This record gives sequence, C-alpha cells and structure tokens, in this order.
Amino acid sequence: MIIGMLEREIELLAQLLAEFEALRFPQGWHDREPGGTCLLTLAATLTACTAAALDGPLATRHREHLSQRLALLADLLPVFAADSYATGYFVALYRMASLAEEVDDRRAGETG
Repeated sequence: MIIGMLEREIELLAQLLAEFEALRFPQGWHDREPGGTCLLTLAATLTACTAAALDGPLATRHREHLSQRLALLADLLPVFAADSYATGYFVALYRMASLAEEVDDRRAGETG
C-alpha cells in the first residue's frame, strides 16, 4: 500500500517537474533579489533537487538544502502577490519542491 502511494507520488512529481520546466521565468524578476535571495538560483536549486529526488533518495546534505530552500521560498511567496504570473510560477515551484521533500521523506522512512 505505501509503495503504491510512493509510486503515485513519484509519477505526480515527474509530471509537476515537466510542467514546471515548460514555464518561463517571470518577466521582470530576473534581477530582483528580495531579502538578498537570487530568485533564478533559488528556482534552479529547487528544480535540481526535485529532479534528484526523482532518481532516488537524497543525501543528507541535499535533503537539508532542499528543506532550507523550500522554507526560504515559503517566506518569499508574499513578495509576488502583485504579479499573478510570478505568483503562479513560484507557487508551482513551491508545490513541486514540497512534493519532492515528501517523496524523499517517505523513501527515507522506508529505508530507515
């Protein structure tokens, strides 16, 4: 039962990653750094962590990196409120990375 759930979550994660990769980075946000955070780097990091989580369990330091960047993005989400496209983009990134973290946590629970 748990394996079936994990497989479905992995399939959903792959779909979310493909959909996210088709999105364009929000216009006008390339050179903004709210709270000193480079948004391009944040998006690239969370996307890479998601792709890595699809391939298998993350190493401890990568899991911590994903968790820290996800928390940072959660804090930044209100910054995008006035731009509907940016809001959609970063919410999609947040949901995708959150699921990556859940998938990785579930895998860690199965092996630990």
